[in-house]
Formats: sequence, structure tokens, C-alpha cells
Amino acid sequence: MRKYLLVCLISLVILTLSFVAVSQEKEISILLTGSPLADVMETLQDDFEKETGIKVNVEIVGYEDTHTKGILDLVSGTNNYDLLMVDNPWIAEYVQTGNLLVLDEFMAKEDPEYLAGFDKAVLDAYGLYEGKYYGYPIMLTTTILFYRSDLFEQYGKKAPETWDEFNEIAKFFTQSFNPESPVKYGISIAGERGDGAISQWLPLLWGYGGSVFDKDWNVTLNTPEALKALEAFVESAQYSAPGFGTNYFPEQVAHFTNGEIAMMENWDAFAGDVADPVKNPYAENTAYASIPGKYPLLGGWALSINKNSKDLDSAYTFLRWACGPEVTKKSLEVSISTPIRIDVAQDPEVKAIVPWVDVVYEEFKNIRKYAETYQGGQILIPEAEYHVLLGTAINEALTGQLSAKDALAKAQKDIEDLLKKHGYK
Repeated sequence: MRKYLLVCLISLVILTLSFVAVSQEKEISILLTGSPLADVMETLQDDFEKETGIKVNVEIVGYEDTHTKGILDLVSGTNNYDLLMVDNPWIAEYVQTGNLLVLDEFMAKEDPEYLAGFDKAVLDAYGLYEGKYYGYPIMLTTTILFYRSDLFEQYGKKAPETWDEFNEIAKFFTQSFNPESPVKYGISIAGERGDGAISQWLPLLWGYGGSVFDKDWNVTLNTPEALKALEAFVESAQYSAPGFGTNYFPEQVAHFTNGEIAMMENWDAFAGDVADPVKNPYAENTAYASIPGKYPLLGGWALSINKNSKDLDSAYTFLRWACGPEVTKKSLEVSISTPIRIDVAQDPEVKAIVPWVDVVYEEFKNIRKYAETYQGGQILIPEAEYHVLLGTAINEALTGQLSAKDALAKAQKDIEDLLKKHGYK
């Protein structure tokens, strides 16, 4: 009887310990937007779990849901997600909830070599807000120039350094202006209302010396510089492939890979497809350069931690792993994109498969954000509304519905009203 009781007691202890072990298993949840990056995280997730013993639950949603779910989790003070992808225009909004974790304490304990692996301009662009770090870069992208090097060499052309030169070359390669052009159009424009139009036009605005806001957040679209920039953009439409008023970035890529155009302003996020000879028969004759005007637009995402996570240490362990050199390099086996770390980007093997990488890192010296006049601060207005208001006005000028002057006057008033609505005036 004693033996039986002892066996039962031992079994009970084992079961109890097993239950405690299971109940104490570390587990984190991550919110990602549908993208090649999400594919990378899913592919490499098992490696992290084996290395650390931390279970990872990944939820992948569309772009709008990434914001809706993320901001709701932060505003409500809950912790449905331990880590969240943060599009760069959202950081101010997320920080204002008070529930995005400041990483400074973790960074103070971090291996200096790990942090040195980030280019500081890149780290600051994605993670820095009002002097504190709230995330590490997880997806890096900016606007660059793609062009057909064979055609440029054949006709003695160089990559344009100004927007005036851009239009001159675009005109040369447009058959309606130059019947001898080997391609039908000089360029393709992604001028759809909203994100497309604003993303394509802002680098012109900055290149001509204009801005949407001054340092005090006064709207400054009623200036000679802004007018010249919009008139130049409207001129570009004459040299564009069809659909410039409704096209988005993938349509530009299609025009380029189909051999219809000589060059395009687009995100380097599409460079992996453009460099793929299976997808682009002109891949070997594609070159990359800094955007004309030398003021590119920042895109891309940070990975940040929910301050209310029940396991901040495990969350940071995943963050540093996902943004570390090993995963950054290994991710190129899943999806070709610009590495988020300079220590990986400088690897000769990486440069061979990411030939645009030096262009992108050079551009970060002058990178700018959609609603920002200087590094390290951002106006807190709904990004989507701002994009629609400015993007619609630019689109209406591009498609001839309004003159450039009238379109800028409309945008000036609409954005001023938006600022007043949110308490800025």
C-alpha cells in the first residue's frame, strides 16, 4: 500500500511539474503586415523557436488592418501583440499612446557591435522620435531611379541629377517627340490619387527647393518653388506610358520590364523583381541611381515592442534576432531586398545580388518623410487624410482637371483645414 501511495505521489509531482513547465513556456505574439518580410519571418520562425525556446505566434494582416489592430492594442493598453510592425509615418501616433516601449534601456545593455551594424541614419529614420528610440528598422525602402543602362550608353545619356534633366531625357526617349527613340515612352508615372501621386511628386517639390510645411508647420504650397515642381510633374505626363492618372507602382514596374520605357522613379522595394532575369528580360541592362534632386522619400517599417507585453525580455530577444545580421543575410535567400543593416549591406556577396544597395544607403544622407521638414520630429495628423488631400490635388493637376496653380491653392486650403481640425491652428 505504501509503495502504491508513493508511486501515486511521485506521479502527481511529475504531472504537477509538467503542468508548471507548460504553463511557464515563453510565448509572444507579433503583428505583421502582408509583405515579403512577413514571408521571411514565417520561414525563419522555427529557427528562432529552436534557438530560444520561445514560441512565436505570427498574425499577418493587410496594410490598413496592421494600423487598425496595432493602434487599438496600444490605445486600449492591452497586449494582444508583444511586437508590432510600424510604418514610418505612424510612429508619432503610436508614441502618443504612451504604450510603445522606449528601447533606450535595452540598447544601453546591448552589444555595441550589434548596434554599430545599423547605419545611424537608417536607425534614426525608423526608430527615433523626439530623442528616444522606439524600434529597429525591419524593412528598409526609399525611392530611387531605375534606368536602362544599354539605352543610356547607346545614346550618350547619363542618369539625370535634376528634375529638369529628368524631363529632358524622358522627352528624348518618347517616340511622339523623337520618332527615333528605341522605346515608346521615356517614363511611367504612378499618379493615382493619394499615395501614388504624393509619393511621386514630393521628391520633385524638395528638389526644386519647396516644402509642404515650414519649421513651424505652416503650409507652404503657395510658393514659386512648389509651382515649378508641379508644372514639371505635369510636363512629365507628356512623356509617360498611358494610365499615369490611375497607375500605381506595380504598373510602373510592368512598363519597365515590358521594355516600354527608359527609366522610372520608384521604390527600391521593387528592385528585387526588376533585377530578376526571369521577371525582367532587361535585368542585365538595368542600372540604379539616386533620385534626381537628391531628396528621396522614406518608406519602410520599424519593428517595435508593446510596453504592456507580459514578457518584455522575450519580446526584445525576438526584436534583436529579427533585426540581427544572421537573419538579415539569411532573409535574402527568401526575398531579395535592401538589407536593413549596413554590416550586411557591405558584404561583397550581398552587393552582388543587391546591386542597388549603395545607392539606397547613400540616399539616407538626405532622406525625407511625407509630413516632415526635419529629422527627428513629425506632425501628428492622420497620414491617410493628408495623403488623400495632397495626392488628389496633385492628381488633378497631372490629369488636367486643374491648373498647377489652382491645384496648389486647393491643397494649401485643404491641408490648412486639416491642421485646424486637429488643433494645430
